[in-house]
Amino acid sequence: MKVLGPKIDLVLSKLSIVEAKMEELNVAVKGLQSKVTSLEIEVVSLKTKQIALGDNFTSIEKNTVFVDEQVQELTAKTYKNSNDVSDTRRKLLYLEAYSRHENLKFEGIPETFVTREEDGAIQRGEGSTENTKAVLNEFLERVLGIDDARSNEYQRVHRMGKPRKENGRERIIIARFLRFSDRERVLKCGRKLKDTGYKMYEDLPKEIHEMRKLQMEKLKNARKDGKRAYFSRSEPDKLYINGKYVKM
Repeated sequence: MKVLGPKIDLVLSKLSIVEAKMEELNVAVKGLQSKVTSLEIEVVSLKTKQIALGDNFTSIEKNTVFVDEQVQELTAKTYKNSNDVSDTRRKLLYLEAYSRHENLKFEGIPETFVTREEDGAIQRGEGSTENTKAVLNEFLERVLGIDDARSNEYQRVHRMGKPRKENGRERIIIARFLRFSDRERVLKCGRKLKDTGYKMYEDLPKEIHEMRKLQMEKLKNARKDGKRAYFSRSEPDKLYINGKYVKM
């Protein structure tokens, strides 16, 4: 018994150590189990949030599709309205052009003060008001070679804008003919003004004038080729060559 005593004590001591370690392992395992349980709860929570986010994304996608459809619809309506406005504006321009149908504009004619006309000649004087009708008739006779220019009847002949200071640029003369035939006769003489420094042209709204300018090259080239090219009277921005409408 005396020989086995120390060995038993050693075994018991080792068992005690093993039990302590086992207890530590149990505590560690319980800690791990607790963490695993916590992670499982977090995973479940994340899955729940993921499902919620998926639902939100689905809702957002539906809303995006709805918004896109609304934008497309509004864009279509806006385009249609802009076309309607454009068409309405164009019709108003045509009406404005028609109201100016009997008008012609003249540039470069010096401002001359006229006291009276005597035997077909104008008598000039300083400080008097210009007789613009007499000045225009003299120009038509002298430059355009229209001998009976004084037979033209006008509704009105006047300078545009306020008088300029000395040595300023001559103001444009605008003449409104009483008879359209007189206006056309004068306009046909326009080729005589080439290289003279004078200009004569129809009285058109600025927008139509700009649209015509974009097509002048086509008109000139067509006429050089011997084709009949002209702008429509009723729709003065539209160019026709040999009777066919030419798009801008």
